[in-house]
Amino acid sequence: MKDQSLRVGVIGTGVMGERHCENLFNKITDAHLVAVSDLKVGRAERIGRLFGDAKVFETPKDLINSNDVDAVLVATSDDVHSSLILDCIKVNKPVLCEKPMSINLDEAWQIIESEITIGRKLVQIGFCRRYDDQHLEVKRKFDSGDLGRSIFYKGWHRNRSVDDRKLTNEQILLNSAIHEFDSIRWLLGEEARKIYVTGVHTNSDKVSDLLDLITVHVSLSGDCVANFDVYMSAGYGYEIGFELIGQNGTAAIGPPNHPFYRYNLDYTSTVESHWFERLQQAYLSEVQAWVHSVKSGEFTGPTAWDGYMSLQSAIYGIKSLETGLPMNIPEIDVPDLYYL
Repeated sequence: MKDQSLRVGVIGTGVMGERHCENLFNKITDAHLVAVSDLKVGRAERIGRLFGDAKVFETPKDLINSNDVDAVLVATSDDVHSSLILDCIKVNKPVLCEKPMSINLDEAWQIIESEITIGRKLVQIGFCRRYDDQHLEVKRKFDSGDLGRSIFYKGWHRNRSVDDRKLTNEQILLNSAIHEFDSIRWLLGEEARKIYVTGVHTNSDKVSDLLDLITVHVSLSGDCVANFDVYMSAGYGYEIGFELIGQNGTAAIGPPNHPFYRYNLDYTSTVESHWFERLQQAYLSEVQAWVHSVKSGEFTGPTAWDGYMSLQSAIYGIKSLETGLPMNIPEIDVPDLYYL
């Protein structure tokens, strides 16, 4: 495996899957796209032709079981993530799956148990912010101890618009806020213990029961608190950022360092319009690191356990939003397979 290019199959050739296929074809080293599969066969055929004449499989299981595929990248709708991951584990095939790993905790726990049974980590979850240069720089600074013990994390996650997506309140927590839950765990090394979520409807042009702006307050295991908002209809562009307050100092990230202009009594800069623009470097670094870990046999990325713990926060966040009450999050011992 070390001396040959990794043969990757991509399941799901929608917006995110197409980007992964393009990167594997044009930009990722030591790997190449060999197979695609999608419920919309015509879409898969188009992507296959576009990026190296990759073979089109009628079903995801056929792709996973193919001897011509070394590793699988899953970019389908959230509701089938867990079943595809389990299919990969059954044939001992490494898989990088977009978050969330599942939409319910029982299915996610089956993945944990399956990896424990085989005694090997095969599953990486697509928490791309761990590969973003700005996040990595703050992680290194915090780990150095210069900022002291973490006290408060304050974050924001803004989308330009909901567009025409059939978005639900649950999906905002499972698909968007879950990035914040993972970032908090990864940056601070602390687990969520209590969560309280509120939301408001801001967009009169959209369905009135969609709470397109939610705020999340989390009490963490190390006498630290976190607060962030996810605003799906911010209007001005796409932006993610946070401020981390420690005992000795603070760190903050926001939009990338575009030029600022002072002109005609104005002070302006540029904000990205889409997450592809903001996170294109992270997506590349994520898949490149995954390819390297598969080829080297040294697992380095976000594990199924990371996926489970962040999913747990999202699920209890949904319960809080539905009940209007703070929710205690169960404490779970880390299985030996995932213990660092």
